[in-house]
Amino acid sequence: MKRFFTLIFMVTLVNVQALELGARINQLGYGEKAKKILVYKNTDAANVEFRDLMTDKVVLTVPFSPAATWEYSGESVRKADFSAITKPGLYAAYVNGTRISDNIFVRNNVYEDLLKASLKWFYYQRAGIALAPEFAGKWARAAGHPDTAVYFLPESEKPEGWKISSPKGWYDAGDYGKYIVNSGISVFTLLNFYERFEAQLKKLSLNIPESKSRVPDILEEVRWNLDWMLTMQDPADGGVYHKLTTARFCGKVMPADDTAKRYVVMKTTPATLDFAAVMAQASRIYKPFDPKFSERALKAAEKAFEWAVKNPLVLFKQPEGMNTGQYNPDDEDTLDEKLWAATELYISTKKKVYADWIDSLPFNSHVPWWGNVNFLAVYRLAEAKNGFKKDITKAAQDTMLTLANHLRDIADKSAYGLPIIPWNFVWGSNSTIANNGIVLLHAYYLTKDKSYLDAAQRTLDYILGANPLKISYVTGYGNRTPMHPHHRPSEADGILEPVPGMLAGGPHDGGQDVGPNPWQCKEYRKLGTPALSYIDDWCSYASNEVAINWNAPLAYLAGALHYLNNR
Repeated sequence: MKRFFTLIFMVTLVNVQALELGARINQLGYGEKAKKILVYKNTDAANVEFRDLMTDKVVLTVPFSPAATWEYSGESVRKADFSAITKPGLYAAYVNGTRISDNIFVRNNVYEDLLKASLKWFYYQRAGIALAPEFAGKWARAAGHPDTAVYFLPESEKPEGWKISSPKGWYDAGDYGKYIVNSGISVFTLLNFYERFEAQLKKLSLNIPESKSRVPDILEEVRWNLDWMLTMQDPADGGVYHKLTTARFCGKVMPADDTAKRYVVMKTTPATLDFAAVMAQASRIYKPFDPKFSERALKAAEKAFEWAVKNPLVLFKQPEGMNTGQYNPDDEDTLDEKLWAATELYISTKKKVYADWIDSLPFNSHVPWWGNVNFLAVYRLAEAKNGFKKDITKAAQDTMLTLANHLRDIADKSAYGLPIIPWNFVWGSNSTIANNGIVLLHAYYLTKDKSYLDAAQRTLDYILGANPLKISYVTGYGNRTPMHPHHRPSEADGILEPVPGMLAGGPHDGGQDVGPNPWQCKEYRKLGTPALSYIDDWCSYASNEVAINWNAPLAYLAGALHYLNNR
């Protein structure tokens, strides 16, 4: 069956790419029992027909919803629910006899390849190692950034010749920096995915150099970054350096050609607490595979937390002459990071000191992102198995369901049927929408209420083409995908297609990359309609860059829906 659908996909792809038909759908398809929504421009037609393309027979006719305007695009659109199509097959939508949709695939394993690609992308982001053709295919490349001699900036603050060895890790985004804060939420998301679907992920092969080990591939890949994170901790006091980068962003070059001096910059409280949280989490997950690493990770986590308690508000300050990323929280407090770290440390140690911190720290219903990680603790606190006080677990569950209900209700009322809230259209909007989906999935895990699962499905639909621009924002997956992401290896390698499986940041009307300089974009913003403010161009680091904290929720969302479809 899989071979059959692959053949049909290859035969029909050229046609739909040329047609760019008007219906907004998930371009990869839908699980057999999944929620299925088509969005189309306002039309006088009352109904939409769905035909089986193998028999050319109409298998379903459904009414359009009343016209409504989606505030984020300004479009007047109508929806059609075709969830009644549950038979595996290839379909298309028609209005008054005219085809309006790309091919619609229905089958339970429709996201399997996307799951593998979105996880495999982290291998392509590895620093300090050559990517061999047997694992990287045509995107093979030489090693770059060994980081065995990394200096401190400002250099005047350390003794002459001071340096550390800090190899491995993932390139954070389209540049070649490595950042602890963004690594924190990215690693958590991937490990949390593993914890939820451990049995399935133990069997998943990503074709990476470690694939023949007894450790699951997803854990081998995350370990590459965890090993780097451990090198960023000062062994003397437990504090963690904020980032490792060059002083300034390089141009469009491959990793091996970026040979500028590399630096670590100051120890900060957010970096140290994020480090503590993921090391405590990792200590549990890796214990069956590597007890010594598990012990080392837990000791590092506890030492980091001690440093953060003594240094509760050391925020990042960019050194003069440096222009690489800052990852400094806007709220200028570290309560969310402390709650998350204390939560993970309590699960790992059951020590009262961490329970006391949890009792004293607030949590709220804010979708997680690197600048506010309190909801990562809410996920943990809401699980009765973790052994928190019953009143705390109940409060966390209520907080989770309050947010999930809000997102689900918005999806029910939205012109597009999407659980998207106003602040989601920020830099990296696609990742915020994916994280909305993960919140809804956690509500589903807790309640088994399928309405949460249906709303989560809609977030993946949006990312994969059910959006005003009718583009799948994942490179190589969909009928129309980004070809010019802000990703240095993809721009500099001379290969037409970008590295596959990358999630573009997504539309918003901030326009931070618009300007007169040669490396900036000309005006592409559509103020007041952020869902249209996107350009598939290297220049657009604000809408078309990639990042580990964007791919991690994509992998979780696609993987969870894949495994839940195939229960």
